[in-house]
Amino acid sequence: MKDNSIFFNPFRLISPKLDSEASRLAHIYESTPKEMTCLEEGLLVMVSKLYEMTDLLHKILILPDKEKIEQCAAVAAELHDEEKALTHALVCSPLTTGDVLKAVLLFPAKLERCGDLMESVLNVAKIKAREGLPFTDKAHKELEILFDSLREVIREFGDLLATLDPAVMENLLPKFKKVTQLTLDFALTHEDRLIGGFCAPKASSLYIDILDSVRSVNRNLREMTQSLKDISVKYQQ
Repeated sequence: MKDNSIFFNPFRLISPKLDSEASRLAHIYESTPKEMTCLEEGLLVMVSKLYEMTDLLHKILILPDKEKIEQCAAVAAELHDEEKALTHALVCSPLTTGDVLKAVLLFPAKLERCGDLMESVLNVAKIKAREGLPFTDKAHKELEILFDSLREVIREFGDLLATLDPAVMENLLPKFKKVTQLTLDFALTHEDRLIGGFCAPKASSLYIDILDSVRSVNRNLREMTQSLKDISVKYQQ
């Protein structure tokens, strides 16, 4: 019987340098795509950039800042560059075959898609600032809760990629459900504010766009986590 506490590592089949590089995984978050030497590092950098974008966007939504907006756009561009490099390496690797390929081939693209969704939020922030559209205090409080929860799942997803610890996965999966439920609950309370005349109609679609983007980011992270779980279960049988 195989030990279910040991999580199968699909990256080992794709990145033979994992053993020699593993000690670096906790120290690569400030690295650039050109400095990456294995798949795990590239994915972790993408996750760290996604976390950085999420943190910046919450601050920009509270108080628009040109420097932060430019910084956020630059981070998004880095995500795009990293996705291209990692996907090319995966497709061209002779070691990337079968179930492992299917499980991780789309990881870089899914993380890039998360970056695209956060860019949509950045666009919302720009429109909100340009047109002077206010969010209510209640809406800002909801966004604080939502972005805190999203940052938590992004950080823990990065921990999962770095450690492939089953305990991290089991702790993470319920948090995806929490973020999804928050977006649904906040959509309902937003509707009440709109009907009650407490929300500016022009700001309404912007707020909904944020909720939709966060929910989609969360879904992509959950799907990647489930892929890792599925392939681990298969290889442990």
